[in-house]
Amino acid sequence: MKRIAVVYNARSGALLARAEASPEEQLTELFAARGVTAELRAFEPGTLRIDVGELLSGEPDALVVAGGDGTVRSVAEQLMGGDVPLGILPLGTMNLLARDLGVPDDLESAVDALLAAPVDRIDVATVNGSPYLHSSMLAMLPHLGRIRERVRGQRLGAVRLADRALRLIRRYPRMELAIAVDGEEHLTRTRAVVVSCNPLAAGPAPIPGRERLDAGRLAVYVTRERSSWDLVEVVAKLFNGGWRHDERIRVYEGKTVEVRSSRLALMSVMSDGENAQLATPLRYEIRPRALAVLAPGAAS
Repeated sequence: MKRIAVVYNARSGALLARAEASPEEQLTELFAARGVTAELRAFEPGTLRIDVGELLSGEPDALVVAGGDGTVRSVAEQLMGGDVPLGILPLGTMNLLARDLGVPDDLESAVDALLAAPVDRIDVATVNGSPYLHSSMLAMLPHLGRIRERVRGQRLGAVRLADRALRLIRRYPRMELAIAVDGEEHLTRTRAVVVSCNPLAAGPAPIPGRERLDAGRLAVYVTRERSSWDLVEVVAKLFNGGWRHDERIRVYEGKTVEVRSSRLALMSVMSDGENAQLATPLRYEIRPRALAVLAPGAAS
């Protein structure tokens, strides 16, 4: 690999922590030290389509995203269906897809791993036509995500997060939903739903990984808790991989999922860490092997 394109999030804490050089200088130096020419663009949502188009016109060997899950998802949308592989330098909070692809957390090691990685193709899920790469969360979970974002970086942030989260859990009502998986309808009253792009594995907290990224399946996880404290335990099991034998978590798999609510015209949805208000019904689909990626974890 001799020539790559890079889209970087200039607000990444991992880059800003190295105050001796700008993010662009740091990334240019990282690749130049390995004999690779990098053409860079800062991540700007308003001009992303144009920026990626200009980068791809230079026919790079790969397009690398230096940022978190939200940045990765936005760039991946521009690459779907093409042959230029996506590489990830994990600079976010969760780095879910990077972890599943076997990209090291350390920046220097991640660059080395990407430059030696084979190209693979993975599935992409969509909700109402908008793509995501790991998981989409409904009901109470997007609101917990907003609380986390508000207290991040604050003094006593962990204490405030716990306090606000517990208050939300106590007051959040169960939602009456109809969830159709490949046309088969399931009625439920729940406060937490996750629709993952391929089934989750029994993995580490806070969100488990996936054994396969090309199984061509959506997996739906629905909690059936009995009390607020019950919900805390159930969600913990869902996110630490202990859900497999818990009767309070129902699991469905299929290629299409539709979530309907008779009471809500709009529903809060958090996909790959990004919150949005989407019109109901929510329609989920899987696009098999739609994205080319650099996959260090697939190297022999």
